[in-house]
Order: sequence, then C-alpha cells, then structure tokens
Amino acid sequence: MENIHKNILHLEPSRGLLDDPNGLVQFNGKYYVFHQWNRFGLDHSYKEWGLFTSSDLLHWHHEGSAILPDSMLDKDGIYSGSATVANDQLHVFFTANSKQNGQRKSYQCQAVSNENFKLIKKEKGLETPNEFTEHFCDPYIIKNNGEWQMLLGAQTKKYQGAIAIYTSPDLYSWDYRGIYFGNPILDQMCECPNLVDFGEEKVLLVCPQKRQIKPDKDISSYSGYFIGRQNKYRFLPENRIQKLNQGFDFYAPQVFTDEKGRKIMFAWMSRMNESQEQQCPTREYGYIHCLTLPRKLVLKNGQLYQKPLEEYRNAAKLERNFREREHEFQMSTDFEIYEMEPADNDFKVELCNKNIIIEYKDGQPWLKRKDWSSNNYEQKKIKISAINNLSIYCDRSAIEIFINDGQIVMSARYFCF
Repeated sequence: MENIHKNILHLEPSRGLLDDPNGLVQFNGKYYVFHQWNRFGLDHSYKEWGLFTSSDLLHWHHEGSAILPDSMLDKDGIYSGSATVANDQLHVFFTANSKQNGQRKSYQCQAVSNENFKLIKKEKGLETPNEFTEHFCDPYIIKNNGEWQMLLGAQTKKYQGAIAIYTSPDLYSWDYRGIYFGNPILDQMCECPNLVDFGEEKVLLVCPQKRQIKPDKDISSYSGYFIGRQNKYRFLPENRIQKLNQGFDFYAPQVFTDEKGRKIMFAWMSRMNESQEQQCPTREYGYIHCLTLPRKLVLKNGQLYQKPLEEYRNAAKLERNFREREHEFQMSTDFEIYEMEPADNDFKVELCNKNIIIEYKDGQPWLKRKDWSSNNYEQKKIKISAINNLSIYCDRSAIEIFINDGQIVMSARYFCF
C-alpha cells in the first residue's frame, strides 16, 4: 500500500524510531547528520546513532548504524552529542548510559574516525562531577579563544537545571571548569545546550525540562535561547529566554557551521504526546518521527531569525504566491512552498485538507492543527504584533511556517487521510 505520509525532504528513518539530531558536521565536503535511533522498535527502549549523509543537503543516503551500545559504559544506550573536525579526523562526542540495579550512570565518551572513516571509541569516558545528578548529558563541542570547550546539559543535586563546561587543549584531555550557566528558568534539568558564535554576541540554545523528582520522570520541555556574552567560563545573558519555535513539533536543536560559513540548525520534529505517538499513522509502515528542515540562523536586532535554505526553495515542485484573505489548499504529493503577503491583518489559510489552519482575526494570530489521535483541533497563539509575510514549506506530513522573514517559525506534523 502506498505510504502517503512519507516526506520528501524531511529526513525520516526507513524503519524504527528516530529522535534527536546529533553530530552535525560538514567533513571533506559531505554533510553528516547523525541521529538517535531505535532500529528495532517504535519506542525509546533502545538507543544507538544512525547516520544520514549528503553532498548537497537535498539528496540524502541513510548509512545505517554509526555508533552502537556495545561496551560496558554504553550498554544501556548511546545518547545525544556532537561532532567536530580536527587534524583531518572526525571527533564525535556522546553520552553513554549504563545502569546497575536500575540506577543510571552517565559517561561522556569520544570516538574518532580512522583512515577508513570507521569511528573508533576511546575506552574511557568523563564521569559526572560531584555537584550533579546522573542527568548529565549531551556534550556540545566548540572552539573558543584557541581552546576546545565542551558544554553539557545537567541537573544539580538540588534538582535545578544547569549547563556545565569543560576545556581541552587537544580534544583528548578535559578539565572541568564549573557551571557555565545556571538560572531558575532552566527548571529541574537542562538538555541539549548549543552555543552559536556571532562574534561578540553569543546565542545559547537550551532545552529546559520540568521533572517529577520522585518518580524521576519528565513532565514537559521546550527549546529556547538566550543572547549574551561569554566571560571566561561563564555565560552572561543579556535578555530573557525566547522560544525557538512557536509550533507544535520542535525539540533538541543542534547547530553547525558549514564550509560556506552558514550557521545551520536541525531539530527533532516531535513533541507528540503519548496518544499521538501511539496512533501516529507512520507506525503502520514501520517507522516514526522525522527531523525539521535545516535553516540558516541570523542574529538581527536582538532576535534570532531562522531562514529557509536556498537549496530547499529551489527544490520545491510548486511555489504559489497569493495576497487574498482566504485560501484553501488540498493535500499534495509534492514538496510545495506557499508565499503570502497579507493585504490586511485579517486572513485565513487552510492547508492539507484543513488539517492545518493559519488564521489572523481581530489582532489575534493562531495556528490550528487537527489532532489525528482525537480528531479535534488544537491551537497555538502566535506571539507577534503583525504579520507582514508568510513562507509555508509543506511536505507530505510535515509543515514549517516562517513568519516575517523567519522572525517567528512554527513547525508541525499533520496527517491526511
């Protein structure tokens, strides 16, 4: 039976469950997108790294397994991390998870490519500093002022979210330098820290998570960012946290810089609740979840703009431009782009057999989506004073909406029947 939900340009696994993008890098002219993967099932009971590669960000090949949980340090899962290039080698860092008597133990581990591009794990890993619980994860590697730095998401023993920092002269020996950033807004835990360097100004990406302490279980989480400066081994924010995405499905973003100097971000395109995940239509075809489209990050007027890559604009089968107040578009089998410059502030756009509705009425902008598990509409209010233009990137079961040249972005999964 034909899979009408299979996306054209949003990266999906051929089987199993995909989640966080990891180890994003361009190496020897090729783009690498590692990702969390359970190739054996459609749940989160198993974690390894899979790998997509591409020469142009459009045509991707899934290479299969890249890093396996095959040692005592990582026997219970290869979790999120990042990658960098040094001395013509690819250096990959990840969180290894092992459990004894049900108790979690985390290690920050490294693998380095050999001449055949096989990733060879180092035998030892960094253990968690005493001031943190074993929720210590997601190493993100950057180079700053001539030294390598590693940021890690963390939970203090007072059950507060934080970001830790290590430094290294060579990517092999690491020294712990303390808490890089702590703030009550980080809730009970922080995941997936990223630091994007715009010169004097830095953008710190964070994923605060609310957790039940007993039992140890996550309640909610989201992705946001701070703009600020780095003073030695501390981050000093200059604004309040801002959300990275105003839509339904976006988490665990990661940023890398390509050979053109573009700062490119991917994210996991899911915040599905349990019911939505269990009734996701792609389960019938043996896989679940996808990544967002990559987008270029630009810092302008104290705000992070996310702009679609030119490669994706050129890949659209159809680009429609419209100005009228009301439009309705049915499901398409192609990747399409809709461009809109509203003639006034009241308009309504219905997409994908009315599974997605964008509406601006009486000064209130909304994104509405039909929940495939309940068949009811859920909605998000868009936090913006006026909409000057919309760019809507519509795949077969994923939609991404860029407002005011990327000032606001909304991502959502949807399913037509």
